[in-house]
Amino acid sequence: MGMQWIDSIKSSGQLTYYLNSITGLWLTAVQDAVREFNNLSSQHNLGVTFVQTNDAPTDTGGANVAIATGNGTVSYDFLGSRQTNVSGSGLQGSTLLINRPNSLLEKAFVFLPAQPIINTPSGQRPTGAGVMKVIALHELIHATGLHNSDHTNEDVFNGNPTTDPGRNAAADRIQITVNRGYRFMPPIIFSSITAGKVKNLW
Repeated sequence: MGMQWIDSIKSSGQLTYYLNSITGLWLTAVQDAVREFNNLSSQHNLGVTFVQTNDAPTDTGGANVAIATGNGTVSYDFLGSRQTNVSGSGLQGSTLLINRPNSLLEKAFVFLPAQPIINTPSGQRPTGAGVMKVIALHELIHATGLHNSDHTNEDVFNGNPTTDPGRNAAADRIQITVNRGYRFMPPIIFSSITAGKVKNLW
């Protein structure tokens, strides 16, 4: 099961997020994903919403969640500089949940693939904002405190989605298998299973 945020953040019912040089299609995708998450939170009474801030995260304050793109080795700072690796062409992001020793969550660092690439019958090409929104929303769910072990097959929190290339990037979709049948995103599929896991943390 996931990890709860520290009491001062949990009691606010909000996660503040900072966009670290997010531009272009990723800016559109992240903004759409935040709106979608906040709407889902209202519909399912998740107990948490995302609110943007211009304050970068620091050891003593600033944003709870930092969102950036990455390709290869990326760095982030909390109680010292750290590094991780991100596949810049992949269709999955990476969210690092950070806590002090013997404490609850205090920061989350979300890294999105710099240029997600999709395979098509005509070869590889960059995917569009719709698939990028699905990727971003998946990582926002992680930022609420859920780990990879909390992945759910039935919805946007699926840990092993595949792709359904469209005629162009804007028509690309993420594909998951539910009850032996295919379902596609966008639009976002969000299940009561994932909702329950988020609510249990908040």
